[in-house]
Amino acid sequence: MEFIYSRKTLPFLLLIILILVWASVWSLFKIAIEVIPPFSFRVIIGIPAFVLLLALGFKKVKKINIPKDEWKSLILISFFNVTLWQVLMLYGISMLGGGRAAVLTYTMPVWATIFAAIFGYEKINISIIISLIFGMLGIFFLSIEINIFDNIVGFLITLSAGLSWAVGTMIVKYGGIKSDGLIVAGWQQIIGIIPIIPFALYFDLTDFGPLNYIHLFIILYGIFLSSAYTYWAYFTILQKFSVNVTSISVMAVPILAILVDYIFINVKFSTLDFLALIFIISGIYIVAKKPFN
Repeated sequence: MEFIYSRKTLPFLLLIILILVWASVWSLFKIAIEVIPPFSFRVIIGIPAFVLLLALGFKKVKKINIPKDEWKSLILISFFNVTLWQVLMLYGISMLGGGRAAVLTYTMPVWATIFAAIFGYEKINISIIISLIFGMLGIFFLSIEINIFDNIVGFLITLSAGLSWAVGTMIVKYGGIKSDGLIVAGWQQIIGIIPIIPFALYFDLTDFGPLNYIHLFIILYGIFLSSAYTYWAYFTILQKFSVNVTSISVMAVPILAILVDYIFINVKFSTLDFLALIFIISGIYIVAKKPFN
């Protein structure tokens, strides 16, 4: 009985920790990339995470290979969920700040459902249309607050991060990958990082600032929690829960990210920021629950 209970509660525990880690990384990464260029930061935390995940995966299932029929989906997931998502997200944080970048990129569940409908995995209905409208209203209010004409590059980069994450999420759910989550997450890291390495070597070698113990802590946090844990946990949770449950749960992340910015970074948020947050979270809820079918 205790085994059954723990087996049922473990996914919920993984989800709670995932939300807390996701919410905290926005402000932490903002601090790190002030002295570590985004390309290099992604490589620095990604390669150790790759080794750690495959080592844990091998200990669990005694193999690290991926079946041939899963490689196409794995490469696509790695490109959208690591290469594009991670780099665009880091640059978005540097330009907009952690809380606002979190709000904008967490339009992801809405876009994921739209993409799934385009490719025939979901049906377009009233709920999806309403959620899209709410998401667009949230983006509109946020664009006014950040003065989009002065921050158009940061706005587009951050929004593109959310779109990339949405495509990757759709492939995770519908791409037919059945391999262990640790193994998939590990290979995602290295496959997604390989295209980033030349850019890091070319652009970043002379752009490092002075590192201190806080930056080293964030690097370790990024390796063990942000990279290793979140990729494994997110993949595992998507396999255990429906997209609806996962999408509704991650609504807490932008809220917590804003609170972290407000409490620890002393970032002030306006009425437009909170309107954007309300509309985007409402859009996520509607697309997940689909109450207007």
